[in-house]
Amino acid sequence: MAWTNFIITLVGVGSIAYLMKSDVRRGSGMLKQNLKTIRGWLEEEGSKAGKSGSEEIKKISEHSKVKPPKDV
Repeated sequence: MAWTNFIITLVGVGSIAYLMKSDVRRGSGMLKQNLKTIRGWLEEEGSKAGKSGSEEIKKISEHSKVKPPKDV
C-alpha cells in the first residue's frame, strides 16, 4: 500500500511538473510576441510624433519670424 501511494505521488508530481514546463514555454512565447507588438506600436507612434513635431516647429518658426517695421 505504501509503495502504491509513493508511486502515485511521484506520477502526480511528475505530471504537474510536465504541465507547468509546457505552460511556461507557451507563456514566454506569448510574452515575446506581445513585446514585439508593443515595440512596433511604440516605434510607429515615435515616428508619427517626430514627423508632426518637426512640422509644428516649422509652422511656429514661420509665424515667429520678425517682420521689419514699415516706414510711415
